[in-house]
Amino acid sequence: MTVIYSKTAKYGIKALRYLAGGDSREFTTVRSVAEAVDVPADFLGKIFQSLARENVLESQKGRGGGFRLSRPGNQISLLEVVQTIDGYDVFERCIFDTKECGEGGTCPLHDDWIPIREDLRSLLADKTIADLTE
Repeated sequence: MTVIYSKTAKYGIKALRYLAGGDSREFTTVRSVAEAVDVPADFLGKIFQSLARENVLESQKGRGGGFRLSRPGNQISLLEVVQTIDGYDVFERCIFDTKECGEGGTCPLHDDWIPIREDLRSLLADKTIADLTE
């Protein structure tokens, strides 16, 4: 069975929450964020690169470099983070991850899953990284 969103997205949200709780003007290294949120640094580095490509994060190389939020946490929705990491079709996939759905047929829970995924999409669109720091 497919999870609603990936462990990678969960790690990304945890890391962004940590960044939102600090000084938003300071760049923070991947290693220090990884240690703070208990995520493997190499894995978090790849997540941060994805988030930087989509302008969720800013990066700076060299001494004093690292990553920081590209804008205030209250302007970064959880939906934006999940879709950046898991893909924009994350809520279109079959909950059971079967080939049956979408290829002329549907799984037994297809119609039941539609309102649940829409509710989840709406919740994630309404909540921001800043909401997690309060």
